[in-house]
Amino acid sequence: MLAEVLAVGSAVAAGSAVVAQQRATHELGAADRRLLRRPWWLAGTGASVVASLLQAVALASGAVVVVQALLATAVAWTTVGEALLAQRLPGRGPMLGVLLAMLGPLLVVVLLGPVEAAASAPVDLTGLPVAASVLGVGAVAGGGLWWARHRPGPPGALGLALACGVGYGLGASLLAVLARDVARDPGAALTDPQLVLAGLLLLLVGPAAFVASQRALARARRAGPVVTVILLADPLAATVIGAVWFSERVALDAPTTAGIVLAAGLAVFGVRLLDPAPDRADVAPGRR
Repeated sequence: MLAEVLAVGSAVAAGSAVVAQQRATHELGAADRRLLRRPWWLAGTGASVVASLLQAVALASGAVVVVQALLATAVAWTTVGEALLAQRLPGRGPMLGVLLAMLGPLLVVVLLGPVEAAASAPVDLTGLPVAASVLGVGAVAGGGLWWARHRPGPPGALGLALACGVGYGLGASLLAVLARDVARDPGAALTDPQLVLAGLLLLLVGPAAFVASQRALARARRAGPVVTVILLADPLAATVIGAVWFSERVALDAPTTAGIVLAAGLAVFGVRLLDPAPDRADVAPGRR
């Protein structure tokens, strides 16, 4: 239960970080060096650090798929933070979107039930199963990047979002390796070659996935489809990797699977309500 609480706390901190950093960039612009001295930017950066730390502690004891599913509620917490900052309640549509974007992942976690205990032995990052799963994630991400390169404009943004989502799932799994092994032996992070490799891969995958998300949002006409693809790809990748790396097992039958699909659909619809389509009057003439 502690891991789930920490995961929700990480989602709240991540949503707060987005709100604070958006406030700073709206005041000065995203490329302004003065951002480094703005209180809102510093607060957002601090919240991002807190979110990462809470995620790491949650992954040290919780199932990867459960933690990542709960982190998906961050998009709803972002809307809550924006409303608090503006000192006004969101409209009926966004309010319903917040509820559904929170309810969907929570229902997924409830329907998953207790995930069987992960493997207690350290993960062998040089083993064939781990290498195969990493190559599989790389192939999916590469396919998304290929799609983005050959489909200019908003359609290509979905390819970048796919690469970002599976990258986040892989990054969370690498973070889980580090968190669990450091919890067993705090001094191993700098001496164990496996943990050094995990840290190096995380430093590569994490920033790359973040850059992909930013480029996807910059290219897309609306954020909703991009966020939806990321929120679906992330826990799906985490589920596969969790099964291969940590021997996590989820007991699924037909009704449970149908319920999870319905819960994911509720979350997707909630994100859609948080990002309504622009009015036709606001669309540029060349895009009508």
